[in-house]
Parts: sequence; C-alpha cells; structure tokens
Amino acid sequence: MKKTCISKDWYFKNVTQNTDYVAIDLPHDYQIKQPRDPQGNWSNGFFPDTSGRYVKHLSLEKGKHYILDLDGAYMCTHIMFNEQFLGMHPYGYTPYLVDLTPHVFDTITNKLIITTTPPPQSTRWYSGNGIYRDVFLWEGGAVRIEPWDLFISTVSASEQSATIRVKYTVSSDVDADASMRFSVQNTDGTVCEQAFELSVTAGKNEQEFLLQVPSPSLWDTEHPNLYTLCTQIIWQGETVDESETVFGVRTVTADAKNGLLLNGKPIKLRGGCVHHDHGELGAAAFPAAEYRKLSKLKQAGFNAIRCTHNPSSLAFLEACDRLGIIVMDEAFDCWNLGKNPFDYHIFFSDWWERDLSYMVLRDRNHPCVFSYSIGNEIWEINGTSQAAEISQKMSDAVRKYDDTKFVTAGIQKHFVKLNYWEDIDPEDYRAFIQKRFKEVDNQRINEIARGFEKPLDLVGGNYYFDRYALDHEMYPDRVLWGSETKAIKFFRSWAGARDNRFVLGDFTWTAYDNLGEAGAGRTTWEAPRDDLPRFLNLNESEYPWRNCYQGDLDLCGFRRPQSYFRESIWRADTQPRIFVTHPAHFSDVLIGTDWHWYDVDECWTYDDCYVGRPIRVETYTGADFIAWYVNGKEVGRSVPEQGIARLETVYEKGSIRAVAYRDGQAYSEYTLQTTDALSTVSVCAEKDHIRADGRDLCYLPISLTDAQGRLVVLDDREITCTVEGGELLAVFSGNPRSEDDVNRNRCHTFKGHALAILRAKAAGEITVTVCAQGLQASTVTIQAE
Repeated sequence: MKKTCISKDWYFKNVTQNTDYVAIDLPHDYQIKQPRDPQGNWSNGFFPDTSGRYVKHLSLEKGKHYILDLDGAYMCTHIMFNEQFLGMHPYGYTPYLVDLTPHVFDTITNKLIITTTPPPQSTRWYSGNGIYRDVFLWEGGAVRIEPWDLFISTVSASEQSATIRVKYTVSSDVDADASMRFSVQNTDGTVCEQAFELSVTAGKNEQEFLLQVPSPSLWDTEHPNLYTLCTQIIWQGETVDESETVFGVRTVTADAKNGLLLNGKPIKLRGGCVHHDHGELGAAAFPAAEYRKLSKLKQAGFNAIRCTHNPSSLAFLEACDRLGIIVMDEAFDCWNLGKNPFDYHIFFSDWWERDLSYMVLRDRNHPCVFSYSIGNEIWEINGTSQAAEISQKMSDAVRKYDDTKFVTAGIQKHFVKLNYWEDIDPEDYRAFIQKRFKEVDNQRINEIARGFEKPLDLVGGNYYFDRYALDHEMYPDRVLWGSETKAIKFFRSWAGARDNRFVLGDFTWTAYDNLGEAGAGRTTWEAPRDDLPRFLNLNESEYPWRNCYQGDLDLCGFRRPQSYFRESIWRADTQPRIFVTHPAHFSDVLIGTDWHWYDVDECWTYDDCYVGRPIRVETYTGADFIAWYVNGKEVGRSVPEQGIARLETVYEKGSIRAVAYRDGQAYSEYTLQTTDALSTVSVCAEKDHIRADGRDLCYLPISLTDAQGRLVVLDDREITCTVEGGELLAVFSGNPRSEDDVNRNRCHTFKGHALAILRAKAAGEITVTVCAQGLQASTVTIQAE
C-alpha cells in the first residue's frame, strides 16, 4: 500500500479548557504549552493533563482500501470516523492501525476525529500530550500488502552475495490471479529483481521467498548502507498496489564466548539511554528533531541507543538507520505492578500482547534494531506475580513476529529486596517479608531472578556491573549487557564491558537530558562536617527543578563535561580539555545523587578576589601523564586515576594549558584562556536552507561571547529572539532549574548557551535576530524553499 503523511492541516481543540479550534500541523504536543500549576510552577517537571480533540477532513474514493496509521498519541486515544467509533488505544507509545475502509464516503467529505485523554500520574517522566508523532494514511487496492505485513531479514551475507528472506501477506477482497514484482534498489539503481505469478483467495495469503543480492553493501555503524525493496501487485492489467520498504543487509550474532558480532566482526556497544522529549519542543517527534538529537550523540561517540522506557517514534528509527546507530528497542516500564497510580499497569494484562506486536511488527525491518526489551526494572523480578510465566509468554510473542533479533530486558536486581511490611502487619507476616526478600545475598538474588531471565537471549543489568563476574560464574553461557550505568562510575562499568566478551556493552543513564525525573542529577556544595550525607535523595528535588540533568548532552544538545570524559575512554588521543571547579568551592564538599557529575566548567575566568587563591583543575584522558602550564610556566604534573588527571594550583588570570604525554612524547594539548568582558550575543544557524513544509526545523545555537568571540561561561543574561519570515517554535537553555516561560520569545542563557528552533510554512528568507540588554546583537538569515 502507498503511504502518505497526513500530519498537516488539522484542527485542534483543548477540550478540558474548552478553547476554540485552531489550525495546526503535527507532530503536536499541546502539553508543553499548557499553563503551569496554579502557583505558576512546573510541578516537578510535569504539567496538568488535559484532553485534546483533533479533526481532519479527507477526500477519499470508494473501491480503495484505507488504513489510518497513528505513530503515537498520548494517550487513551479514541478514533471516530464519519460518526463511527472505530477503536480506542490506551498506550501512548505504540503505533496503532485503524481500517477506515468500511465507512468511507465517496460523494461527500470524510471527517476523522482523534481524541486523547491521558490520566494523571501516568508516567515517571515527561510524556507529552496529544498526537505528538506523525499520522499516515495507507491507500491500496482490492489486492494489497497492508502495513507491517512485509518482513525482510538477512539469512546470510558475504562480500560476494547476500541471501534475503522476504515474508509477506497479501490481503485480497476477492479471489485473484495477480503478478508480483519485487526489485531491490540502492543509490546506484536497481540491484536485483524477482517476479512471479500468484493466485490468492479472498482474505489473508501468507507468502515467502529468498532473494539474492550480489556484492552487497553491508549495514554497520560506520557504513550504514541501505536498500529499498520496491513491491508492485498487478491485477487485471493494472498496478493495484505498490510500496517501498527500506532495509539493510547485516548479520548479528551474540554468545558468551565471542561476544557481539556484526557482520562477523566484534563490536562493543557504546550505548546511552534516552527519553523521547526534545526540550521545549516537548515530545513532538519532528523527524528533524530526532535526527539532530541522534547526530549529536553519534558525534559524541555513541554507537547504540536504548529507547527508555517505551517504543520510539518511526522517525527516530529511520534516523538511526541512516546514521548507523544500534537500537535496543523497549516496550514497557511496568507490567501488572505499577510505579505510578495510573501508568500502564492498569492496561497491561489486557493489552500487552497487542502493544508488543505493534512495536515488533512496525520495527522489525529496521537494520538499526538489534533487540526488543520486554520491560525495564520490572517489580516482578522478585519472583512474584507470575513473573517467569509472563516473561516466557512475552518472549514467545516477540519471536512469533520476529525470530531474527534478541529478546532482552533491563533488569534491576536490587528490586528483589524492595518489598516492605506495613505498620499494620503482624509479626509473622513481617518475618516472612524479612526472610523472603531482605535476607538474601547476591547469589540468592540471581537464583530468584532466574525464572524471569531464563527466556531472554540477552540479560540487561541496571547498575549491575560489579556483579558481572558472579553472574558469569553461575550462568557461564549467559550474555549480558549493561542496560543502565552511572556516568560517575563509567570508568569501571566500561571496563566490565570492554574486558569481558560475555558483556556486549554499556549504556549510560542518560545520554541526553530530558524533562521530568526532575533533579535526579543534582548536586550541592556543603562546608565540611562530620554528619554530611553521602548522597542526596534521588526523589527529593523541588521547584524550580524540571529537568533530569543526568545527560551527557544537555537539553539543547550542548556537551557537558561527562561527555568528554566518556569520549576519552572510548577514543584514543582525544584532546585533554580542561574543566575547573569554581575557586569559591575549593574547601567545600560536593554531594550528589550518585547519578550526578562533578560541578566543573570549562572556564578560566573568575573575579579578581580569587587571584592567588587555590583552585582545582581536571582533564579526562588516557595519557600517561598531563603537564600543566599557567601563563606558560609549568605548575605541575598529574597521572590520571580512572581516566581523570587532577591538579591543585593557584589561580592567575591569563591561560592554563594541559599537555598530554604518552611514551615520553607529547601528543595533544588544550588551552583555556581568561576571557574579556561580555560583549556580544552570537547566533548561528546549523543549516542555511530548510524546507518550507512546516516539518523541517532549523536549530540556532546562541552563545555569549567577548569581543574576540570566546565563550563567556559565568555571566548569563536574558536574551530575546525575534524571527521574521518563519515561526519560532522554542527558545530555551539547558538550565535544569529554569523558570523561563516556554510561551515567550526570550530566555536566560545557561553557562553561556541557549538554543532557538524555528520552522517555515512558506518559501522565502527568514531573518533571526538575537539581542540582550547592553550587548551587541546578532542576526542570521536562512532560506526556506
């Protein structure tokens, strides 16, 4: 069937607030533009949930077959078509197909109504609201291949030839003799073809054949080569159905002896976990937003992403295909035992099989997808509530639809011990809880979790790297991966993956900052005293915290210090970039949540009162040692410990330089300079042309600089962004505690940075001007075509 994006020209009404209809284009996250709570606060990163109504009018033909494809809407989505109720889909993260055909009008306009009504407290992170992903309409004839009914997999591949298996189902309204034509194409043209005659009966007709691709260009993380399978069905002399399916040719195997092999070559997963929002775009999954986020992560060294903790958008997977990023797909954050009052657990028992099938059927042709996770940190890991039985059923369900990829889960084994008694419980019940859940060692935890883990091909461990050896000793054939690890412990967690073939890789929590889970990466400085806590409580952040603040990249995509730390471990010979603790905190103690990073900045500009006072500097490196120079004079040398070379010196204005040595030879260096007074607010466009389709986006990084163009880190200002000829969608910073209003065209910078995002709906020149009081303004132009 032919797919058309129908994400433009909708009417929208906020039902809860009884607003008038407005014309919009999708993706559309109306929650991001909602008012704050009654006190004007963000309420810990969450907004009030409201109901939205979307209306679109369609001109359709009788005799054609039409299927609505809703890639994601949050949540409890109701579909009405020409006054007919066609279905309800509760989950906010899986795609949903609806057959419109029986109710199509051909003499008058058709009316499609989609309503979203999310319950309160339905997620642990920022969910978004409404139709936040694309909507498609599939159109086909009486004989057709319907969406998700064609599956392409690689049987074998070498330099000379690849064997591709194509499984497909022909849906037919009649008994028919049809001609099937398949051709594989790449950027050079047609690679191979196959055609044959096919007799089908009314209903579903399952078929399968093998296709030989000569001299295949394989898909991998460095060379993400793609092909397109073009399909035609010819009946009664006419082409009644056609489609295109993008795929990649690659083989993947994993075992405890050889590790992960991609096209027969070993690879370690340099992974990160990401939620689905895009800062002040909210959850709106613009293809350009997905591509930019993933491009930034690939540039920072990641080659794999875990979609946490829900299936991603189609646009996300398409970007990973093109960029060469491996995806660990994930279905659910809970099963029958919930984590929020109205999260997916209230639907799980009735819907899990359908939602799991929706994820796998949509995603299985993407070469980036290596595995399907059936859950994250599931409470049932403690062996209760039919854990083993459900795990087996879900694993079998995945393999029913795709037996070529791994089944896995992100497992938090600490949850085995997290059952508690209540004050009202009698002593004998308390004793049961104590013995069954509390008095267990790591070996017993593994035994309890065994039933849950047995059906899995890969076992993901959340914060489990220090137990890899025990797990391997107990289950020597088991294949592991670090499904969540902490940045501050990355040196050791990566060593656990790097040095053990049975561990496929390491996925940091998180790779890119997100809304919600507010303040989980926060820190505080305290004067030394005996009763200081070791860590901050993860769940005690208060307003104005609204971001998680754990990402290697901040909410705007600017790299945080931990990103450079990670890159220095993954890649040899990186520059020894310099990060500095503010001299005001030289004698203080930093306390964080354990998901935090050190409170350092890439800055050598401090007030005159700090001249001559002690200061701490650090760099992230694999060098043998670092030589440090202040204003050209060597002030010390330091040997890195667990990837970090630190030095205490005395602050002087001017410059500080770090020189990295290996085997007695200097191989890289980096210099930080004291900047002059803040002079200019600068803006640049990441691309100078965008499509005037309302969907393409242009990102514009904003920075505060001195007269020489050097970034000024510690003098943040409120900036204003005006756009002529285009639409400003957002202007914001990575500040996790920002109190800026998302509905305005101004914000405060954070560590010298901010970001503007715009789009265009008409061709022409777009002019963007950014200014701040007392500073020189900057202007940039973009062409919309």
